[in-house]
Amino acid sequence: MSPRAWFRGLPLAALFAGCTVGPDYVRPETALPAAFAEGAGEPVSGGIAADWWQGFGDPELTRLVGRALAANTDLRVAVGRWEEASAQLSDVAGAAWPAIDATGEADRFKVSSGTFLPVGGNAPGRNRRIQRAGLVTSFELDFWGRLRRAEEGARAQMLAAEEGVAQVRLGLAVAVVRTYSALRTADAVLLGAEALVAAQEEGVRLARRRSELGVAAPAELAQAEIAQAAALAGRSEARRTRAQAEHLLGFLTVEPALVVPRDARPLPLPPLPSAGLPSDLLSHRPDVRAAEQALVAANARIGFVKAARYPSFSLTGALGTESRTFGDLFKSETATADLGLDLRAPLFDAGRLAARVDVAIAAQHQAVADYERAALNAFREVRDALADVRETALAAEAAARRETAATEALRVATARGSSGQAPPQELLDARRAHAESQFAVARVRQDRLEAQLALIRALGGARPEQVPPVR
Repeated sequence: MSPRAWFRGLPLAALFAGCTVGPDYVRPETALPAAFAEGAGEPVSGGIAADWWQGFGDPELTRLVGRALAANTDLRVAVGRWEEASAQLSDVAGAAWPAIDATGEADRFKVSSGTFLPVGGNAPGRNRRIQRAGLVTSFELDFWGRLRRAEEGARAQMLAAEEGVAQVRLGLAVAVVRTYSALRTADAVLLGAEALVAAQEEGVRLARRRSELGVAAPAELAQAEIAQAAALAGRSEARRTRAQAEHLLGFLTVEPALVVPRDARPLPLPPLPSAGLPSDLLSHRPDVRAAEQALVAANARIGFVKAARYPSFSLTGALGTESRTFGDLFKSETATADLGLDLRAPLFDAGRLAARVDVAIAAQHQAVADYERAALNAFREVRDALADVRETALAAEAAARRETAATEALRVATARGSSGQAPPQELLDARRAHAESQFAVARVRQDRLEAQLALIRALGGARPEQVPPVR
């Protein structure tokens, strides 16, 4: 084959025999066990539904979560990042196609008469006009896969941003449910605190009467007043906690003037989700999936940088017309054309291109470590959540038994006081014990619910195919 024929066939060789430099992505092995050692200690349901918060059976909670998922500012920021990454992917993908530009020019200039080519003869004088119009294009032949690696990396970044949206959605739903539950818990605690305040006020009146009659110890009244002050402080703390929870709900749902009516009824707990296998976390957790996409992008970056060390080829072309007058601009004899192949090959760069490859490889090593850390952290969080669920379930059973016993003691003390068989102090002590048992039940139930929410979040929420697509 002659050199001229080889040169003419080079564009086709670049188009049809191109390769992609750099390593292809392979998911790293992770040191995750085959199963979770901890058990929930309770019957479990199947997977996590896309609208899992509806399992609490509270219409107001469902409304608040829906409102947050539609208007929350953090979620809108995450969606904006995904839109930005999606647009960047379109920009990078477009580089693989020829760019065609329209050109036009109207030029008027004056020729010097003092040059070696004097104006004269049939020349149209010293004042000249040229009209030009046409199309120009340039197209890089992706012989080494540089553009393909760039698109691969941009797509991975877009998918990572999409996983970021899923992660914010999950965290937002968990935050709304947790905050709403804290508000309902505060209502229950406030109900018990008000009963305790009433009991302590009765205790102060009783101690003052006993002191006036001279049958009380000197410190009895002071101790009763101390207990009353502690009860008042507890009631204020419950009010403050409720107000903060209500305000946080207003922030999460973008309803700054939100007012939630008091309701001391506890939220019903839905069945526990199944923990599944540790390997499921790699495909279910949004943060682990995002870390993997970041690794894919870092891996593609190596090929993108390596391709810069090889010769690059670009096709250039132009079609147009050129004339002295506008009327002759589109005649066949004024047509122009240009077709070329540009070659650029690095010869000497003082090691900069090699250093850039080393930088990309080092970044890929960091991305591998980040991915492994995300997987290990996900496994740890699931184990923590399973242990919390087990222990809070046992604590809830103990608190329920305590409340049952306190309720029975209050019933007996009330009956004995009505028949005159027990002193007033016995009934007062029973009322205090009953109020404190209500506190314990409410707080342990909140801990139990938060443990279940932590498990839902640690498992990654609903399966990725169930999560609504990014708007």
